[in-house]
Parts: sequence; C-alpha cells; structure tokens
Amino acid sequence: MWNSQEPLKILLSMPTHLTRENVENLQAVIDVDKIVNSQKFKRDLCGEYAPFCDYCDKSVRFPCAHAYVKMKHAEGLDVDVPDEVYNSLKIEEAVVEEAAPADEEVEQATEEEVVETPKKRIRIAVAKKLR
Repeated sequence: MWNSQEPLKILLSMPTHLTRENVENLQAVIDVDKIVNSQKFKRDLCGEYAPFCDYCDKSVRFPCAHAYVKMKHAEGLDVDVPDEVYNSLKIEEAVVEEAAPADEEVEQATEEEVVETPKKRIRIAVAKKLR
C-alpha cells in the first residue's frame, strides 16, 4: 500500500543526526503518499498506513517522520532525531481555563494588560459522501 522506497531514499541522503528541516522534509514525502492512499481507500489511513505507525507519537510535530525514523533505527539504521530537536518539536498541551463561578465577579483586562493564549493547531478533514 505505501511507497517504502521514497522515504528511504530521502532518509539515506540525510545526515545521521536529523535536523528539524530534515524531519519536516521526510514528513512531506510521507504525507504525499499517505494522502494519495487515503483518497484511494476513501478514508483517513492515519495509524494504519504503514508499519511505522506502530511507533507513532502524536505529541510531536511531524509524527509520521518521527515514527519512520524510530522504525529504521530499530531495524539497525544509524539515524536518529537528537533529543534537543525532538523536544523542540513537542506540541504544547492546550491550557484549559477553568470557568469562573457565576456568583463571582470576573475581572476584565485593561488596555495595559495583554492576555496571550497559546497557539492551537486544528486538523481539518474533508469528508465526501458516497453515493
């Protein structure tokens, strides 16, 4: 189902200690093939697309690339994502704000106060109705 040769060619052309750009490029190659196959099978193949899905960690950006590298490393290929790169790609968990009780007065932010919220990523899927 999946094209195992393209990611391997890309990976073998990269250094043994991958950078963020390497991981991002590897993810792009995997994504193209995963999207083509998802369209072919008319469903999202995330988690069942390839053997490396067993190594998936959705808490990092570019999860397919990380899983692929982990699989290849387990198979004996001298390649890895250094801890500092891996940790820099961790997705921060959304901060959940507790709702204030109704009987308490809520303080409004003044012009001098700036309230920053963490950036959130939203994954949107498009579904097609089958006839």
